[in-house]
Amino acid sequence: MNIESFLKDLKNQAKQTITYELSPDKSASLDSLATKVLESKLLNHIDGFVCTDSPLAKMRQSSLLSSIKFQALFNKPVVCTTSLRDRNSLALSSMMLGAHSFDIRLFLALSGDALKLGDQPQAKSVFEGSSLKILELINALNKGFDLGGNPLKHPLVTPIYAFSTISSYAKNKTLLKKSLESKIALGTKAIITQPVYDIETLKELLEWVDEINAKYSTDAILIFGFFPVLSLKSAIYLNTKLPGVFVPESLIVKMEEASLSGSEKEVGFELSLKLLESLLGLHKKCHFMNGNNANLASSMLASIK
Repeated sequence: MNIESFLKDLKNQAKQTITYELSPDKSASLDSLATKVLESKLLNHIDGFVCTDSPLAKMRQSSLLSSIKFQALFNKPVVCTTSLRDRNSLALSSMMLGAHSFDIRLFLALSGDALKLGDQPQAKSVFEGSSLKILELINALNKGFDLGGNPLKHPLVTPIYAFSTISSYAKNKTLLKKSLESKIALGTKAIITQPVYDIETLKELLEWVDEINAKYSTDAILIFGFFPVLSLKSAIYLNTKLPGVFVPESLIVKMEEASLSGSEKEVGFELSLKLLESLLGLHKKCHFMNGNNANLASSMLASIK
């Protein structure tokens, strides 16, 4: 496992590179989740993982400690998700320095989901800033300083790398593009999108990234998000409840027909597989998400032609 080799593969447009999202359990043990991944043979089909940080503000085991365990166990790079929802810049800085000694050097920078969405009503948010603050923090650490301008006792021998996220759809495309530009300008190495469900959306996002990279002489990589739709309920939820995602009406209609015939899972799998193959035909960098269903992910990725 080598982080720099993983990043090199991401930059190689000809090489298919797939990451998989893992959400740690609300438990002191990760054994059942790890066993699920190992038994599914998913490791044969992916190149790295993204470990979530209590998504939707629902408490899970530490993203950092889970990332350390997953990276050691699976021998693949793990992108550790972190946010300013729960920690200020001081806490994040010290966390990243400690993570570095375990070779956790890839961080997905998020602002964080609002606590009102979650299961911890007694908790208080931090929100010192947006995800851009984390990018600034990483830039400072890589230069040998903290955000206060104070030098580190020992400069980093190897860099920390920032990943970011972006919506795949917005009614105001100007604002979406501006958000993308602000993250690339601050040196993010890769941008993971929300799930993409049509080719034209992916084409436009790729054009934006190319344009912004040319403007700033950067080499940020777009990784399109993918979440297979296996039920009508999922299609409607993604289209109406998940900000920054658009599910085409044609897909919803097909899932409605499948629902009436009792074949949602079968039809959804085939439609999702065809869409994934089409998207990978345009751009070979994908982040696969499906709520820790490693068996299904392994089956779908193994079916790609």
